[in-house]
Amino acid sequence: MAEAKAPGKILWLGGYSVLERPNIGYVTAIDAYVHTNVNLLEGSSKVHIKVPDFNLEINGTLDAKTGKIKIERIKELNLLITTAEVSLSYVISKGIKPSGISIETRNDKAFGYGISGNGSNKKVSKSGMGSSSAVTVALVAAILGSYGLDTKENEALHKIAQLSYSVATGKIGSGFDIAAATYGSILYSRYSPSIITGFPQNFTIDDVTSMVDKKWDYTIKSVSFPDIFRVSMANFVNEATITTSLVSVVNEFKKRNPQKYKDIITEINDSTEKATIALSKIKDENSTHNIAEFIDNFERGRLATKKLGELSGVDIEPADTTRLIEDSKNEGALVAKLPGAGGKDSIGAISADDNEAQRLRRFWSSKSNLELLNISMQNDGVILLKKEHGRT
Repeated sequence: MAEAKAPGKILWLGGYSVLERPNIGYVTAIDAYVHTNVNLLEGSSKVHIKVPDFNLEINGTLDAKTGKIKIERIKELNLLITTAEVSLSYVISKGIKPSGISIETRNDKAFGYGISGNGSNKKVSKSGMGSSSAVTVALVAAILGSYGLDTKENEALHKIAQLSYSVATGKIGSGFDIAAATYGSILYSRYSPSIITGFPQNFTIDDVTSMVDKKWDYTIKSVSFPDIFRVSMANFVNEATITTSLVSVVNEFKKRNPQKYKDIITEINDSTEKATIALSKIKDENSTHNIAEFIDNFERGRLATKKLGELSGVDIEPADTTRLIEDSKNEGALVAKLPGAGGKDSIGAISADDNEAQRLRRFWSSKSNLELLNISMQNDGVILLKKEHGRT
């Protein structure tokens, strides 16, 4: 058996611009995790998947020759099943015959992911902090760890997770969230989309091996979050944003108005680069010049991203959240934004110290549509917690 946990993330800088190479994004890992337990069912071909957060538990069978799983592909479990299949294909490529497998995942409360009701009354709520990417990375680590495969050092874990997520979600996204769940707080530049464009939906073991062995052109640099800053996060109650939908609408704007799109993306990336340089120089409260530079460029990037939403016709930063952000800056926040792709999943803010952070949280607590999240920044990625009876 093996147990792994992978962290959630917050993309502070580079939303949307990180989709375009070689632009960068700054993403931090948080101390909220998706936990995955994998038990090998020796002498069996049974597959058992249990996800309490979805109130789901299903059974299927494993083809030990191909790594494919015969199971009801419930929409909510498609990512989990695809990740298991890609991971098991890699296991088989190492000359290991896989056995049946039992998988269970659970999210820490801060992810805020839940499903209530059913049919047309079904509601999904989530905090937008990367539960999907975290469960992908945690499951890859747990499956490979259960077979005694150490793959973080040679990047196989990261590539398998990127590949799994891409296949399951339709190859939309830059992969920054998978990278953060794997490596922690980082500066990230995406891989060329052409690397995975031709990867077949009905993939083989050889397809997976070829992709893992291939050189990818992403760049990843560990960058720690300044110790002096304090982060606050809150979830919008009973709200959820589908990131892929936002990105799809922005991509349509890109097709219609390529020059306007390019100009805004350039503005976002320029502000990201300058904010990141300032961020790396912030050592203590006396770093006043660098703190001011960080704030100015953070705001410039946020407003350019808001403009991208307005021109695209999509609520990256809705008007009511703009008011909330501006009010938050008067109530203890140095900067605040809707992280990542935006929309009403969550709001994040950075404060100068504990007192200012507490003042901000009191303000947010007065809002009936916000639920405070108990999280902190941390700089590490996926952790393999337990490995027993591993095989090589």
